[in-house]
Parts: sequence; structure tokens; C-alpha cells
Amino acid sequence: MATTRHDFILIVLTCAILLGFAETGRADVARKSIEYAGIGRHYLISVPSGYSPNHRHPLLLVFHGGGGNPEQVLKSSDIVEKAEKENWLLVAPAGSGRFARRLLTWNVGFGFGYAMRNRVDDIGFVRHLLQLLKANYSIDANRVYATGISNGGILCHLLAAEVSGQIAAIAPIVATAGGRAKEQRLWTIPATPNRAVSIIAFNGALDERVPSEGGWQKRFTGHGPVEMWSVKQTIDFWVRHNRCNETPTVENNEVKQYRRLTHSGCRVGSEVTQYILLNQGHAWPGGKKGYWRADPPSQLVSANDLMFEFFKRHSKKADQNSPEPATKPGR
Repeated sequence: MATTRHDFILIVLTCAILLGFAETGRADVARKSIEYAGIGRHYLISVPSGYSPNHRHPLLLVFHGGGGNPEQVLKSSDIVEKAEKENWLLVAPAGSGRFARRLLTWNVGFGFGYAMRNRVDDIGFVRHLLQLLKANYSIDANRVYATGISNGGILCHLLAAEVSGQIAAIAPIVATAGGRAKEQRLWTIPATPNRAVSIIAFNGALDERVPSEGGWQKRFTGHGPVEMWSVKQTIDFWVRHNRCNETPTVENNEVKQYRRLTHSGCRVGSEVTQYILLNQGHAWPGGKKGYWRADPPSQLVSANDLMFEFFKRHSKKADQNSPEPATKPGR
């Protein structure tokens, strides 16, 4: 997100540069086309060199931020290399926008962008994509995960609630689970999840776009600032629905500059963990800047390493037999 026309132009130019770099320099990532609701979409897929159709592989979905694209988030996060090392399938879907391959957004019910203005059904799109991927690749249905940054991280919260039957755990980065624009009277929050979904979240204490203390954005894009849930409100939502211990175990790490809150004792072995990066704003911890004027990420913490370690401990439990909640209208 950004505030000025100058910033907007910079994002356009940067995304175009990153798009060209990704297509010419990443032979391990393939672009695939998909149609949903009569509209052409696309996604990037990285199939690990150790992939075998005779083995069930974990799948990680990676969602770009608002105004970004799949190429950009894969480059700034370096997560393709991590997925290759772990022998996981990795898929980065594309949001929607006026342009087919840049300045894309997700409809999370608040914020900005083409997807929200046009009420794009991104939850339905992800459901459809998962069906397609499971039909074409050998995927462990109990080990499907999602991560994303900013607008894409907010989408992770919605997916964890509304597609909880298919998502084992999520790792939203610099995101929130609730928000509303000035013209909205009601908060947009996730549906009530019927299944436990483990959460590891990363937020920056210096973030002005998704403030960790909640409230109105200090930096924003589009029609105006958005009021957002705080880190505590977001975590409390998942603690309540996963039936975790309300009092977390707290670690303050002065060397790596983070505060970690871990809620254990959750139903069917799920877990809710929150990292607050004390030296970082709106960025992917351990990654690169999304564009040259973006907030610098902390290099003291690797979100990739921490989320993969967390994901390995949390698969979808076989005894969760509740039906999925219905998708909320208007997303």
C-alpha cells in the first residue's frame, strides 16, 4: 500500500521489472492459466526436483500483497528455494485487476483495489484451484498450508475460516483478520470456523500500513485509510475458536528483536503463535524489499524457516469432521 501518485507509479514500474525478471530467471517456476467464474486467471507453480507421483507432497499456497503479483512475492520472499529444499509443492495464485499480470488485489471485504470493487469471489477461486491441483498432482490432503503478505495475509485468515476443511495451518505476514473502511459500518471478519486451524502470524511493531496496535492506517492506498483489528484482536479470534489456553507463553528475544506469544492447549493439537518483529515495519521477515521504497525486512528472523518448522508440526487432524462454514456473501 502507498499514499501518493508518485508511489503508485513506482509500484507499477517495479512490478513490471520484477515480472520480467521472474519470467526470464526462474526456470523452476511455471506459469499456468486457469478459468473461474468465466474469467481467466493464472498461478505460478514450483514442482520440487524430488517430486514423485507415488508420494504425497505437502502443498503451500503463497498469496501476494495488494498491488503485487505472484512473481513479485516469490522473488521478495525467497520461498521457492525453501520449498525446493523441503520437497514441497508451492503455488502462488494471482489476484485480479485491470491489468492481467500486475497491480493485482484480493477481495477481503475491506481495503482497496479492483477485486473488492468488483466483488470478486476469491474464496471460491481458491477452492476451485485446490480441486484442480489435487486432480493433477500428488498432494497430501492433510498438509495443505497458506501464507501471504498484507492483503494476501488477510486472505489467509479468511481461507482458514471458510475453507478450514482443506487448510491445516496458515502463516499470515503483516496482516489482520478484521477491518472496515470509513464508509463501512460493520467490521469484515472471518466466518466462524468449524475446524481448528493452526496459526503462526508475523507482524511488525513499526508497521504503519497494518498497525500492530490496531486502529486507522497511517499509510494507505486507494479510497482512504482502513480501520484494522489489532494483533491482539486477531489472535484472540483464533484462540477463541481453536479453544486454546487464553494466557500465552511469552518470549522476549532481545538479540533477534522479537516478541513471541504462544497459545497452546488448543483443540486437536492445534496452536496459535504470534511473532511481533520489534525492528520491522511492513515486510516479509528474512526476505527482500518488495519494491525500492518499501519497508526493509528484518534479517534477524526468517519467516520461511519458522513457518515451515511450524507447518511440519501441524497437519489437518483426521478427527475433524465438522462441515465447512458457508462463504460470506460479497467477498
